[in-house]
Amino acid sequence: MAPPSHSDDDEKERPSWRDIDRRRDRSRHVSRDDSSQKEKSLRSTWAKEQYLKKVDKLFQGAKGGKEHKKALDAIHRHYGTSKFAASVKKYLKQYGLPGDWSTLMLLLDFKDNKVVLQVIEALKGMASERTPVERQGFRDKLAILSITASSSQLTSLAERVLQEL
Repeated sequence: MAPPSHSDDDEKERPSWRDIDRRRDRSRHVSRDDSSQKEKSLRSTWAKEQYLKKVDKLFQGAKGGKEHKKALDAIHRHYGTSKFAASVKKYLKQYGLPGDWSTLMLLLDFKDNKVVLQVIEALKGMASERTPVERQGFRDKLAILSITASSSQLTSLAERVLQEL
């Protein structure tokens, strides 16, 4: 009996090293360093963020611009000074009541009772979403207002909201 010989059929069944390498390159399990894909992904993420910022500004209207930020900063900067009332009046005339907690808390010290009544109502609506420390600060301000307010309407509102909180 003759030993089995390697025929041409055996060679055809075995893939060449070149074929093995090609298959390996196409595998899902091999990571490819495709820097162009990463760059495209980063660019699209950045573009999406820019687009969302522009859409936010569009929906905010006048409150989305640089002038609004300056007016808001002026209120915070002038708090406790003689320029505070003028800053608040200018802001209210241009933009109406602010929507952020910290500025509304400052407006509790404004001398116009009608504005302070609106501010208390706005803060009352936001209070449930605030931290315990912020809510306590609001309660403290209301307690002071209930004692020191010159308007009976303001005093009664402060007391009522204080009891509700």
